[in-house]
Amino acid sequence: MKEYERTFKVKSIMPFVEYCKKNGYQEFDAVKQNRVVYENQNCDHIIARITTETIKGQEKTIFDCKNVNRKKQNLNISSESIPMELNSESLKIIKSVLDVLEFKVAADNLRTRYIFEKDGVKFEIDEYTRPEMKVVAVEGDESLVETVYSEISAKFSDFME
Repeated sequence: MKEYERTFKVKSIMPFVEYCKKNGYQEFDAVKQNRVVYENQNCDHIIARITTETIKGQEKTIFDCKNVNRKKQNLNISSESIPMELNSESLKIIKSVLDVLEFKVAADNLRTRYIFEKDGVKFEIDEYTRPEMKVVAVEGDESLVETVYSEISAKFSDFME
């Protein structure tokens, strides 16, 4: 499935959270995530991810892959696999497959993700503790993402890095 996304670092996530709340975006439960990113040694735009999520005390581990087809400044256009939930046995199998296919750990991140959605646009607002940073992503239909991105860029440029 194709993903069209604008991603940018910010100084504070609060203006973006407030924007979503004031503009009628549906808020989902905050998610604590430990995401381990693997890059293919022969083709670094192909990545695999194993993400352990905790939502309201419930933990699950997800595996997915991504082919970053185009990356320019804060625009990413990618192909993403359908995520697969893992148990302890399938996690061992996936790690073995990644090793055979020459994928190596590129990042091991900890974050809290806040998700807001409205009319085909999704905000993923991330507060990382490892590495320490704040990131906002706006994804969805290309024309809708560009409209929302233009609006928030003009409104919150002082908060964007």
